[in-house]
Amino acid sequence: MKKRRVLFTAALLFTLFSQNIYAAEGDNIININPNEHIKSISPYIYGVNVGTDLNLVSPGSLRLGGNRLTAYNWENNLSNAGSDYDNNTDKYLVSQVPDDLKFKPGAPTLAISYEAETRGIPYTLTTLQVQGYVASNTPGRVNPEFAAPSKYWFEVKSRKGSDFEGSGNKDDEYVYMDEFMNYLFDKIGDSSSPTGIKGYSLDNEPALWESTHSLIQSEQIGCEEFIAKTVDMASMVKEMDSGAEVFGPALFGYSAFDNFTNAPGWNDIKASHPEYNWFVDYYLDEMKKAEENIGTRIVDVLDVHYYTEQKGVCGERSCNHYDNDGCIQARLDGVRSLYEEGYLENSWITDTGSKFFPLIPKLQTAIDTFYPGTKLGFTEYNFGAGDHISGAVTEALVLGTFIDYGVYFADIWPIGDMAYQLSAINMFTNYDGNRNGFGNTLVKSDYDNENIAVYSSVDSENPDSVKVIVINKNLHEAETVNINISSDIKYDSSDIYALYGDSPEIRQLKGVTEIADNTFKYSVEPLSITEFVINKAPEVIVTEAETVAVIAEAEAEPTERPFRNIAIALAGIAGLAAVVAVVAYIVNKKKR
Repeated sequence: MKKRRVLFTAALLFTLFSQNIYAAEGDNIININPNEHIKSISPYIYGVNVGTDLNLVSPGSLRLGGNRLTAYNWENNLSNAGSDYDNNTDKYLVSQVPDDLKFKPGAPTLAISYEAETRGIPYTLTTLQVQGYVASNTPGRVNPEFAAPSKYWFEVKSRKGSDFEGSGNKDDEYVYMDEFMNYLFDKIGDSSSPTGIKGYSLDNEPALWESTHSLIQSEQIGCEEFIAKTVDMASMVKEMDSGAEVFGPALFGYSAFDNFTNAPGWNDIKASHPEYNWFVDYYLDEMKKAEENIGTRIVDVLDVHYYTEQKGVCGERSCNHYDNDGCIQARLDGVRSLYEEGYLENSWITDTGSKFFPLIPKLQTAIDTFYPGTKLGFTEYNFGAGDHISGAVTEALVLGTFIDYGVYFADIWPIGDMAYQLSAINMFTNYDGNRNGFGNTLVKSDYDNENIAVYSSVDSENPDSVKVIVINKNLHEAETVNINISSDIKYDSSDIYALYGDSPEIRQLKGVTEIADNTFKYSVEPLSITEFVINKAPEVIVTEAETVAVIAEAEAEPTERPFRNIAIALAGIAGLAAVVAVVAYIVNKKKR
């Protein structure tokens, strides 16, 4: 008997012939339209800095940065701690790298390349030394009388130009950055290589050099001098590897964004350029001018750092009073300073006017005005509470904000126990332990409940699922949500993963096994992150023999509503084509 292949379209069947017992009821309706794509989601926002336990997280990017990198000498792996640890010069940066790398030049950068290759991390970012001096060959504490220039420091130059010596010359009292990049190319390839470094950060927190590295930066660096150093180093990177991305200026926080911490020259610049609202505008404009002069873009990513200054009701910044609802709520609310117009956090920033909040829209406006096409990156950030579920929920809200506003790159900075924060990252990158994560395209979600936040996505590599993350910000009460998928595609089940309670473990919960009209109801735990992996109904093949068998069964049980009974009988196996076939069969039989 010839077979007829039809597609299973149960949603239409139920609409036409049966009642919908799963329809959304009441409040907390979440409407998701997987066909309305909002924007692509960068996988690099789910990143971490070196020092994070990579056994606990599946990140999208890995950065080598921080204060230690400013005075790091790639040739001998010595770095100076500056004010972090008595201006001590040592090999701290290679203390945790694999043994077979410890004595290789550039070991910390080689280590992130190898870690990324082993763990499937797609993006690596390392730091180049821009300030001007790095540790020499002499380890130990450096006393103030031996500030640079002295035998304890070698001078950094951006270009050697030629005659590269492989691993560098440890006796020439100069350290060349182009020679470093050339060395990396030889060992791991350039940015086009699977193992090559993808991005280069132009040093770290320059507005603080006078305090963090006073022995090599005795006075605060001036604005024009900093711009000159930036252009010099950034253009060198592009000459060496045009495909690599350059990150700058690695500003440490709000006062650096505002006026480069009252750097020399800023007041004159501001007075002569009323169009500049803050230092960020000036920096971006100078990078655009440099591009026009050089003929190529030299800075790809506007690089800022952000640590919440929000105080709990206790008056402490980012406190860990988990028994105090007000302190927990303050941490959750701190994320609002990134995006919400009119929100005023409890911090010194608000006390001084908070004119550049909400931060991300203000940064994006600066980019659009002064250097369009520049991407936005937060190469360091942390909202605290890595050892508590409130830290996980806050981290998920931060990542959701980065998604909403199209942030390109973000790496959390390691502070203490981070188990909950890292699990929150895994909810977006590896919720099931099999490297399955959130989709790569944000789709439209409509909801109206201030206690929840919702992010929905589809993925080009797995088009048969819609992934929805529901964050419940209610501290003590579960929230029942009614999820509705607006689509002609039929979805019939949902796997569910959640992070909540007193464990950083992501738990797979009992899924929803039957969905009608693409709608279902679910109760999410208080203070939780829940991910719904909503699955497309499978295609079903119906044969002519199966259709006839259903008809025979329906005729054996007469009823006043034969069409409805037949439709219900077919719902588990047949599609619209089968229903039409049955109707035609009955009509033809009556004619005969």
